Amino acid sequence: MNIYIKNVMTIFSLCFLISCTDNLNFDEINLNVDPVLTVPLVYFELDQNDFFDNTTGLEIPLVTDTSDFRVFKSSAIRNDLVKAVFDFEIENRFDRSFEINIIFYDGNDNITRTIPSFNIVSQDLNFVVSDSIEIVASPVFLSSRKVKVEVKLNPSSTQIDPNVYQLIKFKSTGTFYLSI
Repeated sequence: MNIYIKNVMTIFSLCFLISCTDNLNFDEINLNVDPVLTVPLVYFELDQNDFFDNTTGLEIPLVTDTSDFRVFKSSAIRNDLVKAVFDFEIENRFDRSFEINIIFYDGNDNITRTIPSFNIVSQDLNFVVSDSIEIVASPVFLSSRKVKVEVKLNPSSTQIDPNVYQLIKFKSTGTFYLSI
């Protein structure tokens, strides 16, 4: 039995040692290494109490939030960015419709990009939209340092009831295409 194992090992060793190989020409390799980065952008959940002032008993028609936008802090990303794609997912559990505006600002609060507004109808649980920016057509976008999201409650004949739980959930990501 021991001789059998030695013979099998010898045959396998010969097969591996006498295998066919070609010389590789690395000059003929066309390797494209263009990184793609996907990062979360803005996430929030607003309920009925965010749109209702308990003191006055009136609706709050507009809720805004401004966040730092640090993607372009790195000069490597600013120098190599070709395209940015923003994906938005909104779940509206309100019996009201909303308008959402997204605005990018530079460090001096100058607008660098405004994403076209979108309207989310009541009870739309799966609203999805994307916006794309080609950097060559809009290089000022690279100076963006802040992003502002405005959530506007569209007018209605009925007022929000602060005792009825309702929710709007907003998720967004940015996909950044680089060319090295």
